[in-house]
Amino acid sequence: MKKHTIRPLLPIAAFLMAPAVMAQSQAPETNNAFQLRAGVGVEHDSNVRRQPTAEADTAATASVGLKFDRRYSLQRFRADVEATTYRYRNHSDLNYSTLNYNAAWDWSFTPKLHGTISADRKQYRDTTSDLVTGANLVGRRTERTELAEGVYELSGAWRALAGVSHTAAKSTAPNSYDASPTVRSTYAGAGYELASGTSITGRFRHGNGEYTDITAGGIGFHENEADLLVKWPITAKTSFEGRVGRLQRSHPVAPGLDFSGFIGDATVNWEITGKTRLLAQLAHDLTASGFTGATAGGHVESNRFFVQPTWKPTVQTAVNLRYEYVRRTWQDVPAGSLDLGRRESVQKASIGFDWEPRPKILVSASLGNERQKSNLVFANYRTTIYGIAGKLYF
Repeated sequence: MKKHTIRPLLPIAAFLMAPAVMAQSQAPETNNAFQLRAGVGVEHDSNVRRQPTAEADTAATASVGLKFDRRYSLQRFRADVEATTYRYRNHSDLNYSTLNYNAAWDWSFTPKLHGTISADRKQYRDTTSDLVTGANLVGRRTERTELAEGVYELSGAWRALAGVSHTAAKSTAPNSYDASPTVRSTYAGAGYELASGTSITGRFRHGNGEYTDITAGGIGFHENEADLLVKWPITAKTSFEGRVGRLQRSHPVAPGLDFSGFIGDATVNWEITGKTRLLAQLAHDLTASGFTGATAGGHVESNRFFVQPTWKPTVQTAVNLRYEYVRRTWQDVPAGSLDLGRRESVQKASIGFDWEPRPKILVSASLGNERQKSNLVFANYRTTIYGIAGKLYF
């Protein structure tokens, strides 16, 4: 299938155009826009291979990061980049490194015509239940999003928007549950925003993509998505954001993989007191079935919930709690498929403590538990992870 590729590094255009923009704008802010950071830590994992029978190991971690944020008149440039490496004492084959970044140019040609050009990348350790080998595989998952969007403020509170995007998900372990899709999309929409900050926006997106997992054989697809977004500042201390839509994906050469249905999420941010905050989200998603062999078909429905309270007893300390639950079920799977009747859930609970003994020095300790339950016996596992780390800011 021929690819009509959108360049994945859209923010490069922002930095190439930055000198021309700055020449016409005001002098930069006097505060230091750059912030460097470096960190080290140690982490113990009671089940590093995510198997029913546990193997424990301890990893040393090291990281270096850079943050930049500066405004020039109507333009704002921001970036946050961090590289981290993990080295295990006994299982060197599990060593891995990550590079995470978030970079954006919040551009504005006039107060009424503005938008964002951005790139986001997340890398993290991932577990895949491989139906072929009958074992859990631990790998590194990379998720990327590149976006270019423009908004024009029409008369009154009306807004028009349009944009292009490129999204990609890839796992180093084969047979990932979503078959590692990459999608190139265009979209357009309109919204209405009140002076209070409440807004409602409708969008329509059309995308073309393909699966890059080695089991998928480069199968291509088309998708259409229509959604409605709501932002509502309920009070000065409580806000709500929600999205509801419908996704339809079709596969010209593999119609058994077609699926459609409702998707959406709802997020609440509540500042309970000056020292206590609560963040919670509920989401429903649809993705492809990861195994695309001769009996391929169906799709995966995912429901996700998390709640994250934070308490700051003093200016120098913070306590973070988090509970997350994800349930995935394989739907419309044909008879004979290895995915027939498959379902699994993952529960994660953690507590963390941050202490800033001196300005620009941060010490963190954490304790977490993760458990996966599946009707595939080999896929069940439980692990406990605890560690301590320090960061120095320059």
